Amino acid sequence: MQPLASSNLTGIGTYTKEVARRLAPNLEKGGYASVELHVFDFLKRNGGADFVRQHLDKPASDCEMKECHLMPLGLYNRLGKMGSIVPYEKLLKTDNDITLFFNFLVPMGLKGKSIITVHDMVSSRYPEMMDARNKRLLTRCLPASCEKAETIMVVSEFTKQEVIDCLGVPEEKIRVAYCGVNSRIYSPCRDDRERKSVEKRVRGKWNIPGEYILYLGTLEPRKNVGRLVEAFEMLKKDHPDLKLVIGGGLGWKYESLLEKIETSPFASDIIRTGYLSESDKIDLYRIADVFVFPSVYEGFGIPALEAMACGTPAVVSRAASLPEVVGDAGYLADPQDASSFAEGIEIFLSKKYDKATLDTKMKAQVDKFSWDATTLSYGQAIYDVIK
Repeated sequence: MQPLASSNLTGIGTYTKEVARRLAPNLEKGGYASVELHVFDFLKRNGGADFVRQHLDKPASDCEMKECHLMPLGLYNRLGKMGSIVPYEKLLKTDNDITLFFNFLVPMGLKGKSIITVHDMVSSRYPEMMDARNKRLLTRCLPASCEKAETIMVVSEFTKQEVIDCLGVPEEKIRVAYCGVNSRIYSPCRDDRERKSVEKRVRGKWNIPGEYILYLGTLEPRKNVGRLVEAFEMLKKDHPDLKLVIGGGLGWKYESLLEKIETSPFASDIIRTGYLSESDKIDLYRIADVFVFPSVYEGFGIPALEAMACGTPAVVSRAASLPEVVGDAGYLADPQDASSFAEGIEIFLSKKYDKATLDTKMKAQVDKFSWDATTLSYGQAIYDVIK
């Protein structure tokens, strides 16, 4: 449960939350004696177990919690085979039949069976775009984790092929469990009254008087947000009142992006919100004129799916998994060409498209992905490993 052991969730955290909150009760209904939640919280410094419970719905949050306070999980993973001196089962005082890891790696000190989740292969494809410490950890430990695990879950067909190509993993060992979206809450405004209410909140909270482009995601090099800033600058001539809203927390190597924003001739029209609550995200999605996701590499790309679920047109990079996520329901741009993004954004700003047709396409694409289907894939994988 390590991706849930902090207050702010990344994409991996969202994936873990949505699967775990459905999977735990379903496993117990399916005849498994008990389901445990495991969290490493060195010296109880971070309150990890409390955060895990906060993120999960009942009855998942009521599952027995096993904690390790002796060392961080990252350190235990870096120990590699030396970790077998103190087996994982002993650290967590567990005798479970199978352990599910949502964040790439299985500790080499684990004696029992395991399933891991690989979200992307950035460490192999774009190592220069990663935090150095994470890059070293994944480069060193991911191949062994993929070999040790009984099954490898991945978040897209693209990522499945990446794991095969980069690590030589047999195809039959890999299962796709797509990211999903909760369409009950990620949805368009129901009527004009609700839209006006959302507009009032957004306009007041972030001082956005009119049209705006929205980006949501961690600020780090592979997200390619600098290209979006360039596209925004190109559009300002014809849209002088246009704003660019950049939502999300700081990741790593973000200094050059912040400098690009601060030195832009339109810096006063670029709004950084920082990390957003789920309700604020949904509000921003719902009334944005266009959502842009310029990333050069994504294992899936949840924000693009969430935006479409909220009825907002999406312009995304023609790269990695994003065409798989968006299908024919959005505009695919060249990730290396700011003018390509500007062209796609302009189509939606100037309303040069048939809204009814696009709405139908977006709904059909969104309906392909659900967290219930994701959870079912994990349940089947667990059953197949244990039987």
